Amino acid sequence: MKTQMTKPTPKTVGILGGMGPYATLSFYEMLLELTPVTKDWDHLRVILDVNPHIPSRSRHHLYGEPSPTPAMIDSCRRLECYPVDFIVIPCNSASYFLPEVQKAIHVPILNIMQITVDALVHQFPLVRRVAVIGGVITWEHCTYEPFLKSEGLTYVHHPATIQRQVEKLIEQIKINAPKKAVLEKFYKLIHSIQADHAVDAIILGCTEFGCLGNVDADVPLIDSSRELARATVKLGLT
Repeated sequence: MKTQMTKPTPKTVGILGGMGPYATLSFYEMLLELTPVTKDWDHLRVILDVNPHIPSRSRHHLYGEPSPTPAMIDSCRRLECYPVDFIVIPCNSASYFLPEVQKAIHVPILNIMQITVDALVHQFPLVRRVAVIGGVITWEHCTYEPFLKSEGLTYVHHPATIQRQVEKLIEQIKINAPKKAVLEKFYKLIHSIQADHAVDAIILGCTEFGCLGNVDADVPLIDSSRELARATVKLGLT
């Protein structure tokens, strides 16, 4: 008598999005693209909380405006009560506040920075010098540095002149500026960092860059949004 093989029951994924909305949209599209399916019902069950009204992470850091932590905890608790098996936050700046948020939440919240560095090491084992482009929190707090150092990699910190260009570019993506013009500035920026700082790889440490699609350059690029989506699929299907 034949026994029917059963697949593991997919987990329910909670996404805390809205930081910003277009980055969340591109993340969810990646989630769909990266999920191996033969029918639409093979996709993961996803509970998505798009909350663009969470206080600005950058303005809290720069000007002492309200912290995003209480609103992040509130949204995560709503996801937790659905319930979901784990939560992902497709925003690098918001992930700076993750330790405090996780203390208030019982289900695990994936860390986009740890996941991205793990992917970098796996995909490009010979890389040694790594730059990260992201928002002001990611840059000023060097949020990727501990994860890179734990792998024996050198974190290359670019100057404020470059950072201002990065932040302007992120803001243009946030408002859905014409993609052609944004891509021209993006590639110019990547070339400048590679040429001036002799890096082996560049982490796209802002999920807004995921809106640009599959970008390619002479130096390896690791998209934190795509790597978080890849990890979400893997965990969700096990």
